[in-house]
Amino acid sequence: MHQELNDIGEMNEQISRQTETTVHETTLTNLEQEIIRTIAYFDVFAYPLTTDQVYYFLSRNSVTPSHIKETAEELTARGLLHQHCEYFFFPNRSPSLVTSRKDNERRAIVMMKRARRMAALLKCFPFVRAIFLTGSLSKNVASRSSDVDFMIVTAPGRLWICKMLMTAFRRIFLLNSIKYFCVNLFVTENGLRFSEQNIFNAIEIATTRVLWNEAIFQHYRSENSWIKKFLPNWGTDETNISPLSAQPSFIQQAIEFLLEFFPLKNFDSYLMETARRFWKKRYSSFDENAFKRHYQCTSDISTVWHNDNKKNILEGYHQRLKQFNIEPSA
Repeated sequence: MHQELNDIGEMNEQISRQTETTVHETTLTNLEQEIIRTIAYFDVFAYPLTTDQVYYFLSRNSVTPSHIKETAEELTARGLLHQHCEYFFFPNRSPSLVTSRKDNERRAIVMMKRARRMAALLKCFPFVRAIFLTGSLSKNVASRSSDVDFMIVTAPGRLWICKMLMTAFRRIFLLNSIKYFCVNLFVTENGLRFSEQNIFNAIEIATTRVLWNEAIFQHYRSENSWIKKFLPNWGTDETNISPLSAQPSFIQQAIEFLLEFFPLKNFDSYLMETARRFWKKRYSSFDENAFKRHYQCTSDISTVWHNDNKKNILEGYHQRLKQFNIEPSA
């Protein structure tokens, strides 16, 4: 993940330089602009799209996949897009982008198996209630630098205890490696709704995949149905990947039974305040808005983003749209 974000930053600088000299004056219809917006977003990740994927992530639903294909081919004929096999991308990209995507998809198959095995271990931790897959692997691609990014859903009032146990496990037994154990996002069952509504969060939510507990996953989708404003063609069948058995782990149940004899609510609050003080001190140069973009420390959510990935991705997206004189979606 960290290397991928560095690559995005470098690509953003290149795109910014290109924007100064490459601005398309061609008049575009609303549908053409929306197709370019969709391809521009995924171009930040060097990810070419099929017309079915353009349709899935398009910001309007008054069209059909065949109409998307026809319009994308017209844009290609005018030199605004390039097509290789069934994939569409910008002309300044090499067709090797398609080869890279296919390589990453093959690598993702292997990493997905490892992710499921790790999820089987994670569901044994006390107070874990669901495990979702996020990041690049949730989109069925994995570069050589990709991590396995998990979103952990915990019982209310137990988030920070759960995070402490997982962090200790990673540092002791995995020698602090995050390759197959990247758990930067924890939420409780009360914190499944994402309040910040934008295209970045909409796509991340739409591509989240369930590894354990389908019932909570469906509740998560229901809580975030607002993404339909950004992705009206968003469906419900694209993210299923044979989740683990819904049956809770006996190990988890036994540990929870023993731990309930302790004042866990107070301990959870203590861990939260300790984490907040630590990050505030370590990044004292951040203002409040910058701090919240990197770290969230509440009773219902914990995030740790050492890189401002959302900001970098949205900046890259906007830079690409400038080449076409197109405004971002509202």
